[in-house]
Amino acid sequence: MAWLPLVGTVMSLVTSKGIDVAQQAMIQMDETNQLLLQAREMQHQEELDNRSEVFNEAIADRSESMRERSLLEDLDMTERKIDDRITKEWIGLIKGQ
Repeated sequence: MAWLPLVGTVMSLVTSKGIDVAQQAMIQMDETNQLLLQAREMQHQEELDNRSEVFNEAIADRSESMRERSLLEDLDMTERKIDDRITKEWIGLIKGQ
């Protein structure tokens, strides 16, 4: 029976050591999980950056097309005004004769 306190002390140390090991394992698992989450976040951010770049290029192309179209419309309007003026001059010449 003298060994009973010794067994209790050994069990206490083993149980305490087991809890420490379990806690360390849980901390390691948590750190690994955090690293995985960070890696996923970096992948998602890179994908968003790529999409943003593609979107910005598409918007820039569209803006350039709209500017070109506006210039062509301005040229067309200028041509029409010139044509109207020439037509009016011809009509004036014809009436004057």
